[in-house]
Amino acid sequence: MAGLLAILLAVALGCALVLRFANLTGLQPRWAAALVIFGSGTALGIGLTSILFLVTLLLIPGLPGLAIWVEIGILAWLSYDRFRHPSSAAPTEPPRPFPWNLMLMGALILALMLVIAAMSRAWENNPQGGWDAWAIWNLRARFLAAGGSLAHRAWSPLLGATHPEYPLLISAFVARAWTYSHTQSAVVPIAVSCLFFLALISLAAGGVAAWRSGPLGLLLGLSLAATPTLVHVVPDQYADVPLACYFTGALILALLERPVLAGLLAGLAAWTKDEGLLFLAVFLAAATVFRRPQLLRLLAGSALGGGMAFFFKTVLARGNASLLSASLPLLGPHLSDPDRYRQVIVAMGTQLTNMAAGWYHPILPALSLAIALRFDIQRRRDVLFCSTVALLLLIGYFAVYIITPNDLAWQLQTSLSRLYVQFWPVLLLAIWTTLRAPESAAIVHVETPKARKRAKA
Repeated sequence: MAGLLAILLAVALGCALVLRFANLTGLQPRWAAALVIFGSGTALGIGLTSILFLVTLLLIPGLPGLAIWVEIGILAWLSYDRFRHPSSAAPTEPPRPFPWNLMLMGALILALMLVIAAMSRAWENNPQGGWDAWAIWNLRARFLAAGGSLAHRAWSPLLGATHPEYPLLISAFVARAWTYSHTQSAVVPIAVSCLFFLALISLAAGGVAAWRSGPLGLLLGLSLAATPTLVHVVPDQYADVPLACYFTGALILALLERPVLAGLLAGLAAWTKDEGLLFLAVFLAAATVFRRPQLLRLLAGSALGGGMAFFFKTVLARGNASLLSASLPLLGPHLSDPDRYRQVIVAMGTQLTNMAAGWYHPILPALSLAIALRFDIQRRRDVLFCSTVALLLLIGYFAVYIITPNDLAWQLQTSLSRLYVQFWPVLLLAIWTTLRAPESAAIVHVETPKARKRAKA
């Protein structure tokens, strides 16, 4: 229970920071604003408190509980400030009504309830999660929670194949909750994995609802909740769902014109896993072309998480070989081998097919909506921005497989499905930016007698 309270403290702190500095309360409809605040606050709170915990652990190892008092102090100040100065968001144009919104909300809530019920059975059968959760993320969390000299083993080269060079957002946050609760309960990483899944759905559904259309946002949330590959990986407690949350959140918040918060989430993606470094580079490159007025604020926001990842890679974990350095000896032969390209292309296509569950494939909702709603050509720069990020991210994944020093067949078999988990929400968001709003498609123009008279006049 104490571990869960520590997690809730981080979520509350993140939501309070978002409410205080990101001005999201003015978004419409209000339920969409609430979802964006919860999703971004959860992702931000987990990321920031993981950094605070690790920094205090490194600088003042004798006071492992210091960070929680800092968190409580900041939360108390934010709460007092909001009580004294309640926000008065500028009124915005009310969203166009849509008769099926309540039905779509009910369907999304029901879908999430069914999905979490299925996940709970998986957690009961295997509370330790998948292999990577046990051997990478939670193992390193145990070292960090132990404190003292043991904490440094979380990035020791002796960990070998368990990737000690990976950034520490997940491990540090789990260790934080274990340290504050004085117990290493399996409930903590389970709750973290579930929270990131809910934050991902909240950001996608609420963000698109506030940016474009309520029903479009709800349909995106339903599509993600009905993605078998995504749902199946949540109980594994891997870092891929948190990455998908940070990727999607950064894009959504950039579209909502909250560049500092978008940059923060993009930087925290880099602090989560190596693929987050690729996303940060791709995200900033696309923003340089398509969202140049936001670029400086995006860079400022990304500096914290990106800087923490850089510090970890170059200072703490500098004795560990990176994928790029390990790939250099065979880089030429791998780049010139056509069989590797064919093998990766076939594997990617096969994995896309394997995302189906029986007759259902998660691309079907997007295809159905494209046929029913058709496309909106008014937002070309937004479409190009999201599509460019998705395309460059996919190209980056492809290039990593080409140059990997590991056995290619093994690498594809063990990691490709999880890369699709990271990439899929970004791809769906890029597709959703092209769709017409259902409210627009549902409008029927009726010519009244008065209108006919005015037209003749």
